[in-house]
Amino acid sequence: MKLFIALCAVIAVASAAFNKEEFLKMREECLKSEKVPAAIIEKLKHREYEQDLGHEAKCYIRCMGLKTGVWDDTHGYNVDKTYDDFHSAGLEVSKDNLKKCFKSSGDDDKCVWAAKDVKCLWTNKYVTIKKDLFE
Repeated sequence: MKLFIALCAVIAVASAAFNKEEFLKMREECLKSEKVPAAIIEKLKHREYEQDLGHEAKCYIRCMGLKTGVWDDTHGYNVDKTYDDFHSAGLEVSKDNLKKCFKSSGDDDKCVWAAKDVKCLWTNKYVTIKKDLFE
């Protein structure tokens, strides 16, 4: 089951400090707390960011960033921690590309800010999957 990691998060982002079970638990907690619709969960799993996935999905991305420690509502994403976590999760990305996307946007809505930065990474193909540890 693929869900973008930090970032993911970062999404999908999975830190070396988290095992698969802990990561999946955090993911389920965020999906539930943000009330992400099932159809949108499927789009997130396949990293389909071309369209607006709705506010719930944006808040899910922020939630995962908060839980994994790569995001805070004052500074946004931490480039160094995100870089380390992405690499630990089998994702390839450069710090330069992270910096291109992780810009303080000044958005009042932290969910919009978090999601916009992650969308930038995937739509510009700055992230590649070396091995998906949480598949």
